[in-house]
Amino acid sequence: MTLAENANRPNYQQVVDQLYQTSDFDFVGIALQSAQPPHQITWQYVAGNQSEQFRNIVLRSGIGIAGLVVRTGKPFWKNALRATSYSDALYTPIAASEPLTAAAAIPILATPFRLVVGVLLVGYRSTQTVSEATVSRLSRYLATF
Repeated sequence: MTLAENANRPNYQQVVDQLYQTSDFDFVGIALQSAQPPHQITWQYVAGNQSEQFRNIVLRSGIGIAGLVVRTGKPFWKNALRATSYSDALYTPIAASEPLTAAAAIPILATPFRLVVGVLLVGYRSTQTVSEATVSRLSRYLATF
């Protein structure tokens, strides 16, 4: 990443911390794609985590909620995450390591080509649910940075 690219990049830790502190989400995280080959996508900024396991998770395009967002470039949400198993297409390692019951994620897009460079994911550990309204709220929030 060049100095100019880094200067235009939002302060993602501030994004995560502010969203966590001003909302009722139990977990907030941002996974970003590495600028270096093989361009792995890893969780780099989190708040509300219960362990450090997130540091070992590498997202795979199309697998889990965050992986679907990376592949499609579209927001996604799912409730009843504890009902998914490792063999399930929507198994989400971050939800398993952070015992999330519901999660929503939106893509982080780089301009001018609107390429997916990361994912903003939020989740609950309780009986609260996520919906299209949740991803809409996240999109509005991310647009302010």
